Amino acid sequence: YEIRLSLVGSEMCIRDSFHNNTTMKKQIMLGGLLLLLGSCTPQNKANDPNAIDIAVSLEHLTELKTSQLGKQIRYIPLETTDSSLIGNSYSIKLSKDHIFVSTNGRCLSFNKQTGKYLGSIGHKGEDPQGYSNANCFIHPHTNNLYFYRQPDKLVKYDTKGNYLGQVHLPQKISPSLYFTFSDSLILAHYGEGIGQPQASALLYFNEQGEVKDSLPEFANPGDPMGMDQISSINVFKQLPGNANIGGLIYINYQDGTMTVLPIDQPSLWLNNGSIHFRKAFNDTIYDIKGHEATVHTTFHTGQWHFPAEKMGQKEDTDNYIVITGILETPKHLFFISLQGLYDKRKPFYGIYDKEKHITYMNDANVGLTDDLTHFMPFYPITCTEEGEYAALLEIGKIDEWMDKNPGIVQEGKLSFLQEINEESNPVCVIVEP
Repeated sequence: YEIRLSLVGSEMCIRDSFHNNTTMKKQIMLGGLLLLLGSCTPQNKANDPNAIDIAVSLEHLTELKTSQLGKQIRYIPLETTDSSLIGNSYSIKLSKDHIFVSTNGRCLSFNKQTGKYLGSIGHKGEDPQGYSNANCFIHPHTNNLYFYRQPDKLVKYDTKGNYLGQVHLPQKISPSLYFTFSDSLILAHYGEGIGQPQASALLYFNEQGEVKDSLPEFANPGDPMGMDQISSINVFKQLPGNANIGGLIYINYQDGTMTVLPIDQPSLWLNNGSIHFRKAFNDTIYDIKGHEATVHTTFHTGQWHFPAEKMGQKEDTDNYIVITGILETPKHLFFISLQGLYDKRKPFYGIYDKEKHITYMNDANVGLTDDLTHFMPFYPITCTEEGEYAALLEIGKIDEWMDKNPGIVQEGKLSFLQEINEESNPVCVIVEP
């Protein structure tokens, strides 16, 4: 049984081919995939006002509501044409005026107000203007889009789809999946992959690929498992409300240990003009300024803290908790935590109110109650630096919810229900501050 796994950003391609012999051959291309490694009385860590106290909040689960993230909600049906069809697997990004959906190897652009299809940005291919992956990174000041091109470049487009040239990545380093921007420089997280040294570094470089600064403090040397030590690979993509968004890859080794790789979980992001960084499953978010990193926020998991020495072990770790995803805006920090990383896999949603220093948590499968329009639960999958949270509502799930909740008045903000049918593209829902 041969597995060929190519992972870059949020796109995943798995090709399976069977052979008559029983030998499992493994060819794995990770293209730079990083091994990064509610309540009656919600509380915070009294002696640390910037702490997100999961330990206390888990004992007082509460209902989470969309009004805790924003004051209003908008539904934008994305125009359905032969050229703009959105597949079952996708990722989305928002800019000031656009909704970008990466799906089926293409980056589709839609008007953020009307949902009108505006065209495809660039294309996947080997020609000079082609990219290897349709997941885009958006520059916060220019709104230009950057796409990864194997093995050592980014290609750049404007929001109208005009090609703006190539960006060179630093040489002799496996390409990073996660970028953000600092003025005229690019900040990238270069990390380890399968069969690579367990190291991690943050590099600043210009568009010519010249390294201008670095933060090597996050290096974590070790002896990585070789490719020949892998016994199996499993993909877990059943995240709450969005079965094909994000997820985890489990690499099982012959000695019984396991490595977990997050899919589409950025380690770098911008918030309120600051650059924040977090290695996957780590309890600390750092504030990055120049070549210095200071602690911005920490997660306190108390008795559920996952000891570093037990990472990779399946035995007796089902009650430990790790943070798998973070969406941060100026007023809130929304996060997903997972209890039982290897087997149990019980997800929780959390909202940390930065002004009140209070953490609220619930069972993530329930989602956020829509108390603004009293429609479907909200399962955030992306956010903007301005404070918006967004997701896509798939038509099949809308139909299922409508069948269970008959009599919904299709007027006002819900008038979009009159415009869609079973052949329609998903509906983008945006919770605004």
